[in-house]
Amino acid sequence: ATPSKAWGERYLNANAGEEGFTPLPTNEWYLNLLSHKAAADPLTTKEVGHVYTLPYIVGISPPHCPALPSETQSTTLAGIELTLPVMKTSDTNIQMIYDKSNALSLGAIVNEEGVKSVEDGGPSLTSYEVDPDEALSPLGVSLKWNNVNMKSSIVRGMPYGTMRFGKDDYTHQSVLPTFVSGNRPVTILLDSKETTFETLKTGRKNALKTGDRKMMCGTFNGKPTKHNPSGQTAPISADGKAHTYSVEKEMIFHMHQSDFTWVAFFSKPVKVQCFSDIMPLVSVPGLIHKVQFRMNVVEVDDGKNPEEELVVRVALLDECTTGQSTMREHCDHLKTLGYESTSGENKVKEYLKVLREGAMLYPKSPLVGTEFPKDDDETDEGGEVSKDRVTNVVFDWDATPAKAGGAPPAVATSSLRATVEPPKATITDMSLGVEAPKNQKDDAFIMFALPHHLETLASVTREDGRNQFTYDDDSLCLHSFHGRTCLVHGSVWNLPVEHGTPQSFLADRPPSAEAIPSIAEALSEDVQFQMNPNIIRGAVDTYFSGKILAKMGRIIEINEELQNLQSGGKELSYADADDVVVKESASAAAEVTIPSEEDVEPLLDDLQQAVEVFLNSGGKENGGGEAEFIYDATWGGFINCGCKYTFDPKDEHNGTCSNTFPDCPALDSVNENFGNGWYNDHHFHYGYHIYAAAIVAKHRPEWGRKYYERILLYIRDIANPSTEDEYFPMFRQKDWYLGNSWAAGLMSMELSPHGREQESSSEAIAAYEGIALFGDVMMDVFAEDEGKLESSRLVRNVGEFLTSMEVSAANRYWHVWGSKGDEEISTSVSSSNNGATKHKAHINTYPKNYPKHVVGMMYDTMASFQTWFAPQDVVSYGIQLIPLTSVAERRDDPEWASILYPIYAKSCKKANEGSSGFCEDNGWSILQAGLLAETGEIEEALELASDVPHDVYLTDGGCGNSLSNTLWFISTRRQSPSISER
Repeated sequence: ATPSKAWGERYLNANAGEEGFTPLPTNEWYLNLLSHKAAADPLTTKEVGHVYTLPYIVGISPPHCPALPSETQSTTLAGIELTLPVMKTSDTNIQMIYDKSNALSLGAIVNEEGVKSVEDGGPSLTSYEVDPDEALSPLGVSLKWNNVNMKSSIVRGMPYGTMRFGKDDYTHQSVLPTFVSGNRPVTILLDSKETTFETLKTGRKNALKTGDRKMMCGTFNGKPTKHNPSGQTAPISADGKAHTYSVEKEMIFHMHQSDFTWVAFFSKPVKVQCFSDIMPLVSVPGLIHKVQFRMNVVEVDDGKNPEEELVVRVALLDECTTGQSTMREHCDHLKTLGYESTSGENKVKEYLKVLREGAMLYPKSPLVGTEFPKDDDETDEGGEVSKDRVTNVVFDWDATPAKAGGAPPAVATSSLRATVEPPKATITDMSLGVEAPKNQKDDAFIMFALPHHLETLASVTREDGRNQFTYDDDSLCLHSFHGRTCLVHGSVWNLPVEHGTPQSFLADRPPSAEAIPSIAEALSEDVQFQMNPNIIRGAVDTYFSGKILAKMGRIIEINEELQNLQSGGKELSYADADDVVVKESASAAAEVTIPSEEDVEPLLDDLQQAVEVFLNSGGKENGGGEAEFIYDATWGGFINCGCKYTFDPKDEHNGTCSNTFPDCPALDSVNENFGNGWYNDHHFHYGYHIYAAAIVAKHRPEWGRKYYERILLYIRDIANPSTEDEYFPMFRQKDWYLGNSWAAGLMSMELSPHGREQESSSEAIAAYEGIALFGDVMMDVFAEDEGKLESSRLVRNVGEFLTSMEVSAANRYWHVWGSKGDEEISTSVSSSNNGATKHKAHINTYPKNYPKHVVGMMYDTMASFQTWFAPQDVVSYGIQLIPLTSVAERRDDPEWASILYPIYAKSCKKANEGSSGFCEDNGWSILQAGLLAETGEIEEALELASDVPHDVYLTDGGCGNSLSNTLWFISTRRQSPSISER
């Protein structure tokens, strides 16, 4: 997979190690706009060529414009199209839908004179590229059109679509904007007074007051209508001609079929003409055009600043202006919100006021800054690692004034500072910092924020003593796919993320005394686990091999924990267990036989060999894996070459990879190794390997020192925090605005109309848990090496921080319970500390008529109860529960687990009966036992785990869980509390 031409020369003219190389994002939300199809011809992308900025769906394929009276043929419009989607829900699917004909397009007619044709090697008329003058941003992408001088920044949370028009390269005159829509207008108001919009809301004809300026359009053929113009919905002039009107600042136009009302703002005075379809007396096939409305700017008043860009911004003011929409969902859903949206009769006037105030400040190239805890934040008064550590995330929206001479807003300068030492390119000595804003004079600047932003912003105080956001009845909000979405003022958002309790290989409490004999018995067999020789040779995929490695690591860790308990447990620290509980478990451990260090040594040898074989470069000829890892110098990533596996049918486990680099099947096919070579699922795969490496390094520090830099390749690939890393993009998987990660990589942007996608929220969480634990282990290993100690601390902080964000996102988007809306908040036990419960509100993101309690696959604009690999319901549930490690205590809310369990059990039974033991044979019944334990039913869960056939724990179908780990997990859960305790 190669980057498309839409990246432009700046990003395509160098490979890694060469001057000018920039590692490119592979999983960002906006990549559908940069697909190969979009680069070849945006007009061919159809539904795939759209992204969800929230609240808008934004596309890059405006329709062809029908010919005007002055034109001999249809013309080509380059630009963007905006529409507001609405949610549609079924029993198994939630999806944002839209009608393309309701979109409003903003761009410019392409002057074909002097343009090199596609046949002669030129770009398509409407093509664009990433603006080389702007930095890459995780919050948006800036586009620059190839054949017309205009630019647009497509940004998450943007209240307006924005286009900047420069001078035509040939005429040296201003590029003239054009609006088009598949809807005809009802009313067009020019520079209206604040009160006049009320006339649109009532839907009354001729309600405009004296002095209001109402625009009339010509017909597309320039002829008067053949029947009474007064019967027309569209504002058609009596003579059918398009007359010229002056606009100082703004236009408001209410559209017929959609019932949408849009407002457009101009940074300079302009003169405009409009054209509209007429309403036919009788509907006749072929009379309805894709474009029923066209507004042309015919002149721009440059005034004293002729070189200044013309900035045009357009926003949807009202999605249900009169209640007469042909797409009834836009009006119907407003009645179900429980609050009055921006389209409400009492809100829309205030919304217009705020849009007017903020119209001349637009986001251009936003930055995300992160400030991790300082050394002096490390420990609490008792000398333990503090639970109050916070990473401050800053969104600097790059608020840019549209008018020259306007006072630029005071914004924070967000900088990420790091040092990287090529060619090793280690994370050593990284430090990240964010300068706080000096003042806040940019209150007119607005962006939309999601519920989790609003909750955080409401808790943060600015320098002037005010909160960044105040959530009250005056808030201007609408409903998006991700919940109640509200306007926030200010160009800098401070979004602190609490790390919470430090990550640990231990659970919050020790294994129960009653379970320890069973765990010890399981360990005596599990430590003899014989690894498939293919794994030791690296002749396997990187996903299931990683699960096996992490499973082996868990066996080693549980054995060590019981050994320490057997010695009294003094070296162990549990977040939610008093001395009495620890002593009970220690006494039980003292009564059983636990494998010795010598017994575990062969298992640790195999684990070390299997972990490092993937990290040794040069392939099997040089002691590396047969399916070797390579560096992708095109995108900037750590990918696996893949394996053409050949074997004797009589001895399947002793085959070999017949290929060597550069013969890499994973690069040729997205179906090889789960699409690893196409940047699918990297965090799922590498998280298991990092977790296993952390355990090897913990037990063999010298090995950890030797392989530290190589293991960082996994971490830098999925969670690189450095702006100065020349080899990897920053935080590859992370969607900063939504807060979750995306698993889908390069193929998704070519094929998916729903944008990025992620299936297993729990494996994303586990990946970041592994990073945190590896960093923590290496802090001990490098305790006497100040430079490497700081590097390891950063790794730990990055892991903890990303874990916290991902847990929060999982509870918003993948875990569904309560069926409560934005206003009907249920309280649930969300965390605990030393037996004390802490209550936090849970808001269900999705509508009540979505009955499932999980989302199997979450996309940018769709949540679906399904998975890629199996149709059984139990799989959609279970994929959110793997693996069973310590972080599950934070991941799975007890209330959600209690609701989910009986449904999971029923689905497992159904899968067993209908698919010949599918649930049990594939390990999903193991997760059922773990889920039951999370409800507090420990004894029943232990029985259920013991009933699973032993051979299931030994296969890939064990979901990465050994019997000893399953019993450990169950026995370390909190016992079922009473209702009052909950």
